[in-house]
Amino acid sequence: MRRSALIAIAQKVRRGARRVVDPIPVTALGVLAAGVFWVGLEYLGKQRMDVVLLVACSAGLGLVAISVVSVMLFAIALRFRARRLVAATELTLETGRLTPTGWVLPTFGYLPLVAVRWEWEYPEEFTVDPVRKLFRREERIRASRRGRHRGVRRRVVVEDVFRLARVAFRVDDPVAIEVRPHPGRLGRMEPLTAFAGGDDAPHPMGIDDGDRTDLRRYAPGDPARFIHWKVFARTRKLVVRVPERALSTARRTAAYFVAGPEDEASAGAARVAVERGALGRDWVFGADGAATDADNVADAVSLIVGSAVDGSGGASGEGQGAGLAAFVARAERSGPAALVVFAPLTKGPWIDAVHQLAARRPGGLRVVIGVDGLVPAPDRGPLARLLTRAGPVEGSSAEVLNSTLRALGHARVDVVVYDRPTGRRLGGAHVSRSRRAKKSVPSLMPGKSRRAPA
Repeated sequence: MRRSALIAIAQKVRRGARRVVDPIPVTALGVLAAGVFWVGLEYLGKQRMDVVLLVACSAGLGLVAISVVSVMLFAIALRFRARRLVAATELTLETGRLTPTGWVLPTFGYLPLVAVRWEWEYPEEFTVDPVRKLFRREERIRASRRGRHRGVRRRVVVEDVFRLARVAFRVDDPVAIEVRPHPGRLGRMEPLTAFAGGDDAPHPMGIDDGDRTDLRRYAPGDPARFIHWKVFARTRKLVVRVPERALSTARRTAAYFVAGPEDEASAGAARVAVERGALGRDWVFGADGAATDADNVADAVSLIVGSAVDGSGGASGEGQGAGLAAFVARAERSGPAALVVFAPLTKGPWIDAVHQLAARRPGGLRVVIGVDGLVPAPDRGPLARLLTRAGPVEGSSAEVLNSTLRALGHARVDVVVYDRPTGRRLGGAHVSRSRRAKKSVPSLMPGKSRRAPA
């Protein structure tokens, strides 16, 4: 069974257990505390007439009872209050940024025992970070992935400060949410208008259909009329004239977004390219999972949002570049165009699709990959890899990027890597430096430390 399937099963079991436990007002700690206080009261306080334990255990049982009653009463009041709350009907967010939703709950800050918190049970890609204002909390959320969602289910938890009593209930909100990839600092992106076949500028990746201005050594079968006799008379070597490989600036650009794991930074680059005019004046845009193409900014951004990957790494339709060949065929019905492919950080079936296109298109193919800062692979020993699981990495793996670049190196395509946090265009030196970088390790001796090489 795949690991993702096991995780999904564990999450379903956890949600089912929550459904059973949430209506019960006493926690496991509360049951344990009540049992200890009752035993102390009955067997130590009453039988042995220990006045100190008699008072202490009675106070402890009273505290548990007050906590349970307070939590139950205020949970009922808060449930009726939450049902009457009216928030926004539509929300447009950007990934990684805190955004207020207009949903406000009282926190009972004037009560010494009651605390209120909540989370989004559905959709799961959101983190709630409320801001406190006097005796209420205003909801702010942060999205980790782009996408569209219809409806929100909040799990509101009312508990006492000692965690002896807890009650949770759920509130459904029919809000429509659209999450767009945040652009970071990619506003300085240079134009991505690439080159197509033509005769404007000599280029080794161009198409050899220009004027016969280049020379190469004679090979059996070459027509004699193309032999350069003046060079033969001067060097006594047979050379023939061949067409020059050249490219022309494309007047039309076809851009396609490939959805896959770790594609949020590339989605941000695609959004910036569409909104800031980096694709030129005449362009067409396609994306994985989309049935139609777009030729305006609003529709193109909608395609980027709709191509979000699910938990298993697939897109919400055809993913990993499955529709790339069909998109290029549709785009070239209106004439030749330069092709720009926005690709995810990780390798996948889209690599083969790019190789097939590159074989048919000697020029005019550019791959754009977005990253969120390059970090080296963690240095974990074999025992640590066997017994522990690596934690989440803040940033993009330099090793994964280097593996993807090596896979694209055989296709003779122009690959551009952008760093979303800084807006810089990265080169091979940046990738190599990130792979060699090591985090500083503090020394046990005071005043000394080891630093990683630059």
